[in-house]
Amino acid sequence: MDKQKIGTFISTCRKEKGLTQAQLAGILGVSDKSISRWENGKTMPDFSLYEPLCQALNIQISELLYAKKMTGNEKEAYGEKSALNIFKTKSELETFAIFTEILFVVGIIITITFTKVLAVTITQKIITMICGGFVFGFSIVLRIKIRKAIMELEK
Repeated sequence: MDKQKIGTFISTCRKEKGLTQAQLAGILGVSDKSISRWENGKTMPDFSLYEPLCQALNIQISELLYAKKMTGNEKEAYGEKSALNIFKTKSELETFAIFTEILFVVGIIITITFTKVLAVTITQKIITMICGGFVFGFSIVLRIKIRKAIMELEK
């Protein structure tokens, strides 16, 4: 995504609708300075504002992201391309989720098995348990984040 192109596109669409930056800002509940920063390519709108922004400018999100007005055929093609990218991303996340399950098992193996088999002194046992616990905990945190991401994609 090119912030500069998108900003110019927002500006053009806003002017076509006969809106000032202040009016668009009022519709979206942001400051007119935010609109100015978007249009100058300094920042991008928050993701939560994409849909209301597109409604206000009477454009589709794909048009906003590609920074150009599209014909019906183009919208369909870009929409399908976006859908394929979402499917690909979901598939990659699911594959990565398998990796977290492997990490989970490795964490358990390190914590239980290595502590009993390889660690001799108390210090070695504590270090082994901390390492195993870290791997175990890391896998759980990663798994939660992946599930949240997949759920967002499915919405």
